[in-house]
Amino acid sequence: MSKPGRSLTRFMAVFAGGTLISRLLGLARDIVIADTIPFVSREVFLFAFRFPNMLRDMLGEGAVNAAYVPLFSRTRETEGDDAFRRVARACFGATLLLFALLTLAGVLLVPFIPAALRLLQPFTGTAMPGDDHLGLALAVTPWLMPYFFLIGAGVFAMGPLFVMQRYSTASWSPALLNVALIAACLLASDYFPDPVWALVAGVWLGGIAQAAVLLVAMKRHAGFGLPSLELRHPGVRKAMLLLVPIVLGQATGEVNKVVDAFFAFKLEAVSYLYYANRLVQLPLSVFGLAVAVAILPSISAAGAREDYGEIRATLAHGFRQSAFLVMPALAGLLILREPIMQLLFAHEGGAFSPEEARHAANALFYLAWGLLFFSWVKVGVQGFYAVHNTATPVIVASLSMGLNIALNLALVGPMGYQGLALATTISYAANATGLYLLLCRRYGNLLTPDFARGLIKILLASTAMGCAVFLTHNATANAWPATAHGAELARVLIPVLAGLLTYPAACRLLRSEDLALIGRLTRRARKR
Repeated sequence: MSKPGRSLTRFMAVFAGGTLISRLLGLARDIVIADTIPFVSREVFLFAFRFPNMLRDMLGEGAVNAAYVPLFSRTRETEGDDAFRRVARACFGATLLLFALLTLAGVLLVPFIPAALRLLQPFTGTAMPGDDHLGLALAVTPWLMPYFFLIGAGVFAMGPLFVMQRYSTASWSPALLNVALIAACLLASDYFPDPVWALVAGVWLGGIAQAAVLLVAMKRHAGFGLPSLELRHPGVRKAMLLLVPIVLGQATGEVNKVVDAFFAFKLEAVSYLYYANRLVQLPLSVFGLAVAVAILPSISAAGAREDYGEIRATLAHGFRQSAFLVMPALAGLLILREPIMQLLFAHEGGAFSPEEARHAANALFYLAWGLLFFSWVKVGVQGFYAVHNTATPVIVASLSMGLNIALNLALVGPMGYQGLALATTISYAANATGLYLLLCRRYGNLLTPDFARGLIKILLASTAMGCAVFLTHNATANAWPATAHGAELARVLIPVLAGLLTYPAACRLLRSEDLALIGRLTRRARKR
């Protein structure tokens, strides 16, 4: 393994470790919300929170990093630290102004939600949500929109931190929102006329806390903490020219999510899709996003040197590493989808019923198939952003968005909410395939013999793991009645342990280079 590959994997491991902590707390948050918040309040919160999250995802981590990290890296490498700090402060000021305007626009658009829902009437065949749903959503959404500005100030700091190769704070800081929401559910829900308002308070507290720790980290490691009003700095113009098409590309995926949210709200199925997506996002965010974040500085520096061979090698490494990490999760989620849903969310006496868990598991079946494609899209776009080619990902994502919306309209009638999940997976598969083919056209064939052999070994090892999980799940399901104490835990834990033992054993038998690399990194970490 080359030195860049080792560095890439080390940075990926740091980011993945912090992200894992945050995502596990996110899972705990979702369990608490499912257990304590009634159906209507939960549906309203998950629907309303989609809007500030849409803006955050469009202009947050992905877009800001893709627009700013190449600019900041190039400036620091060619002009020094003082020039880097000056351009970063100027971009910070411009970004805060942009985020404030978008937050205000989001608040002003809330009254148009009912009209958007009425447009879906011919396709869903369901009535408009009742006043308890729609009226509460219209009241709550404006109070959640400022979260975008709060979190936007924090996520900007990730760009300078990544340039300084400081991944830790950026990876664990989202956990603060999860802690705030858990506290709001457990301690404050009884003090509001509707428990959804306790969640609103938790969002505010979590957003403020996350922004604060990221800005403090930026001050410590990058040397500045406040923005400047030097909006005419040449770097601001360069960054915005990069940011606009990147946001357009990000917007396609977020438009898909918002369209899905409107369909789901109309079908009273927001919770089903949300909890299915959360189980997909856990491995995706820990492993898929970690790979994408880790490769961006490396390929940005290679792009500045016009070293396309290193870009090709780093992209191939990123694709293979993401497959090695997410394929076992894909197999496990497909086989254990319903037991996991029942174990995590459908507790006796809780607000989330066993029937809701079954519906969420049905949605998870279709979403889990897309896990590898979701991961590869995140890796693939970095190959274009690193050389300031933002148009290509926008075009591919726009076509994918159109396909997703068309599939939503075609599938929601015969399949209901499950059609929305299937449409998402198909559209991401098309997006990943398009990006991969265009990357090969630009940088040369990524599917080298080593890459192909590595993917085949990953597929074989994942299949072996899936068989072990399936067999042990069937054995434990028939071992004792469902009413037995600890039966639900055993039906998940024993197959998961079988999978955790089988996958590395199969990789070792197949002499997987990816497993060997992780082993070498682990041994070096122990020596330190």
